[in-house]
Amino acid sequence: MEKKDDKLSRSLANYLEARCTLQSEKLPLLAALAKIAAADITSAMDVPSFRNSAMDGFAIRRATIASATVTHPVTLQITGTIAAGDIVASHGKDLCAVQITTGAFIPEPFDAVIPIEAVAVAGNKATFIRPAREYENIRFPGEDVRHGQTVLRRGEVITAEHIMLLASLGIGRINTWKLPDLYLFATGQEIIDNTDTSLPEGKIYNSNAPYLMARCREEGFTAHYSGIIADDAAQFEERISLVKAGSIIVTTGAVSKGVRDFIPESLKRLGATTHFHRVNIRPGKPVLFATLPNGSWFFGLPGNPISAAIGFRFFVKPLLRVLQGLPVEQPIMARAENSFTKNGNFRQFLKTALKVGPKGELRATIVSGQESFKIKPLAETNAWVVLDEDRLECMPGSFVPVFFFGAGGTPLSLQPLRDVPFTCKN
Repeated sequence: MEKKDDKLSRSLANYLEARCTLQSEKLPLLAALAKIAAADITSAMDVPSFRNSAMDGFAIRRATIASATVTHPVTLQITGTIAAGDIVASHGKDLCAVQITTGAFIPEPFDAVIPIEAVAVAGNKATFIRPAREYENIRFPGEDVRHGQTVLRRGEVITAEHIMLLASLGIGRINTWKLPDLYLFATGQEIIDNTDTSLPEGKIYNSNAPYLMARCREEGFTAHYSGIIADDAAQFEERISLVKAGSIIVTTGAVSKGVRDFIPESLKRLGATTHFHRVNIRPGKPVLFATLPNGSWFFGLPGNPISAAIGFRFFVKPLLRVLQGLPVEQPIMARAENSFTKNGNFRQFLKTALKVGPKGELRATIVSGQESFKIKPLAETNAWVVLDEDRLECMPGSFVPVFFFGAGGTPLSLQPLRDVPFTCKN
């Protein structure tokens, strides 16, 4: 008999293996932060683009001070000053020194720069007490970036460091993949969005929507909060049918087995194909994934805050990654600081404080307060330890797989997949 886990794995694989041709868009540098490059970018120039000084000092011709020593110094006339940004129309002279600032153009035939602190200056004379090394303190064209060199590759996550590099090349816009817009709905007559008023009896403030919107912003894609839908199937179906085709729709609540958990039946009436509903995980068991006839993806996340957070992190985010040509994310490994025992054969996601130990090793502390309604422990941690179905416990010192909450884990846990073919599967 096939295990539920096998069905889940196959269902997840089916949608993770799907590839869809995305449109690309050119965005200004800052708007492209955290997005995925849709094309290689090569440099149209050398950086530096001209010979320049790495120091404040004096530009000289090496041969003129080759004999300089402390006991037999060499003195040259200072014939001018070149500051960074100056346009230099003439060449330097053999038997002279020119005062120069960091980054300034170095004219021929000067072939070294002596730091200002190593030179004795008196009036318009500069005295040197040692010879210069070959090309001392000179930066050459293309020493950092060469003309034609690839500086950003298709499939790379665009970081602030990339933006610095591209800005140095005069590149103001980046070709990125245009992800589908995400539309977020909350369900339940018990939740309210207005946090400026006192809380009516029996109501709760909506914490899922602000969290998920913040997570979307952190991940670098466009999300729209579409408000609360009361426990009304007809209203839900009307609102969902108005979402533009090819979007990602995320809802919270109404996917379990309660009397007001209407979403599974509503999806049937909307003609959706449900790929899975209820998976062998804790928290977040009721999570649902479906596709709508208009090409939209639908994720029904449970209403408990921690279940919603897990649903987004481990179900919505994988789709966003694969749409951009990124590989299935792999965990990092850390040593457990404490023990934990599961009470069943399910995959469990555990709120975890990840830190660096005294010897530089990653240490994972599974905190108390793992219940799916407890938000405070989530705010005090930064990662998930994931215990698979066949692992019932972890002991202090054992290795455990860890995923960061969100984009903060990128340097450690996410690596771009280059040159991924994009083909549509209908």
